[in-house]
Amino acid sequence: MKRGIFVAFQEEIKQEIDTYVKGHLASEQWHRDFFKFINDQQLSQRLAEEFLSIRYIYKLLEGMQVDGFMLTAQIKLQILFYASIYEAVIHHILFNTMKDVGEVKGLLITERFNKISVSKELDSLTHDGKDILTMYKTTGKRDITKVRFDEKVELFVKLGFITAKLGEELIDIYEMRNAIHIHAELKKLRQGIQYEMDKSVIAYRRMQVFRDQIITKLEVLQQTQG
Repeated sequence: MKRGIFVAFQEEIKQEIDTYVKGHLASEQWHRDFFKFINDQQLSQRLAEEFLSIRYIYKLLEGMQVDGFMLTAQIKLQILFYASIYEAVIHHILFNTMKDVGEVKGLLITERFNKISVSKELDSLTHDGKDILTMYKTTGKRDITKVRFDEKVELFVKLGFITAKLGEELIDIYEMRNAIHIHAELKKLRQGIQYEMDKSVIAYRRMQVFRDQIITKLEVLQQTQG
């Protein structure tokens, strides 16, 4: 098939699309205000942009009434964006707002075993063809990037920022996010786990619930500290 020269949409078409999409969205300022509870202005701004971006993309594809693989793409994009927003908010509150709390510090500590030499006899012990090692258990600092999302969510629930039910839903959303990688997705599809539109809708609808529960907890903390 002979390919022609690709050009951008004509200005009136772009304007019509933009008007249609924005006519179904809250304002840019509304999205900025949505994350005002985040005390890092740069992060708050970025979260607002992510939120508005995925809403824009969703409304655009919805307006086109996409189906098939494009509908799958629409769902996957929502899961990816919303999971990233949830993770960023939880991570920030735990490791910034609540960084001095003992349980939060505990997330950054890990147990490990260090090998030591006790004697030549013990150092040469074997069993079933395998070396027997002498070690002692100690603790060390854990890289913050190694803290799993489900660990963060579980502590977030324990500290009272969100309910256990919401926490379970967020973990489920994040697990779907991890299946976005093609090979992982194919593997999960073979196991009967498929992306469903209702999951992406939950990811969107829980955002308001998520925000409200966090703000309620932050207000309580401010009152007790004041």
